[in-house]
Amino acid sequence: MIIQVAVGKPIPGKIELFNQFILMNLDLASQCGVPSNVKVSSYGTPGVEISTMFSFSSWEELGSKTDEMRQHQKFKEIMDFGGKTEAFGEAVDSYVASLLPGFDSDSKFSEGPILATVWRPLQGKLGEMLGTFQKGKEIHEKHGAKVRVFSIIGGRYAGNFAYNMSFSDNTAYGKCMSAMVEDHTRFMLEVDAEPNSEQVAQFMLDKPVIVG
Repeated sequence: MIIQVAVGKPIPGKIELFNQFILMNLDLASQCGVPSNVKVSSYGTPGVEISTMFSFSSWEELGSKTDEMRQHQKFKEIMDFGGKTEAFGEAVDSYVASLLPGFDSDSKFSEGPILATVWRPLQGKLGEMLGTFQKGKEIHEKHGAKVRVFSIIGGRYAGNFAYNMSFSDNTAYGKCMSAMVEDHTRFMLEVDAEPNSEQVAQFMLDKPVIVG
């Protein structure tokens, strides 16, 4: 699973134009058979960030579908809209996330909230970090989370890894976070004793409220 992501935020007073631009992109993806999703940051970012995501089964599909979308008439309409309309949004980030083997049992978009933690491996410790992720996965999934790990290519977190805990809804998120406190604390003490990575960022993504 490969996810291509564009992150932006609306200029105050221009939310309707910003929404329209996102919906045009989602329509293009739909017409070309590309799964899409939108998530909004609910905490962990300086302000509200809106992520528009496209999903591909492989790098080959990403390449072929990108060509297909760029040759579509809708793509020209989107470019014209963005170029001829007054400014309505600010770009925050763009990147590609590649789902790692061993964390790919459910290769589809998460419908509910996602707690994303970005990690940078210490030099020479990448293998150990991935092993730690596997241990974390066992603990967190036991308490109700769905764990997936992505390699991040491009953007502000390029070269890092996203450890994502997904939930069906916020009620499930709250129950999991409460239930895992003791196990998670013991796990973090073990990791801290022999560190193999450093935390770069942590934020929550959720279903859009102000978009759509």
